[in-house]
Parts: sequence; C-alpha cells; structure tokens
Amino acid sequence: MCARAPVFLPFRRSSERDKMGHQQLYWSHPRKFGQGSRSCRVCSNRHGLIRKYGLNMCRQCFRQYAKDIGFVKLD
Repeated sequence: MCARAPVFLPFRRSSERDKMGHQQLYWSHPRKFGQGSRSCRVCSNRHGLIRKYGLNMCRQCFRQYAKDIGFVKLD
C-alpha cells in the first residue's frame, strides 16, 4: 500500500465566501428588549405573556399553576 498525499481543497471564490448563509443569519439579531426578548419561564412560549408581579408566564401556564402560586379566583 502506498500512502496518499493529503488533498487540499482550493480556496473558494470571494463571492461565495462573502455570502451570509442561513446558519450565520439565524437568530443573529440582538434581542435585548421587546416581545422577542421575553418568554414563559415554564414552557418558553412567547405569546400571551403575563409579566405583572414578575410572573413572566404565558396565560396557559398561569391557569395551570395559579393555585400553586397562591392566586384565588373570586366569584
């Protein structure tokens, strides 16, 4: 058996190298404020978030855990 020399791939063209693909762009925008920056602490959902009293829970999880937290439904 003879040993093979390592194969070196040629450099890509600059136009191919400068393109930003999906992996580079995915979730690249900074999310420090706004709806995209906050999520439910239970299920990580971003819709229907209740932030009052520092709950940071979506409305579905709040209904599920309201009694455990100490909320009482009044008639």
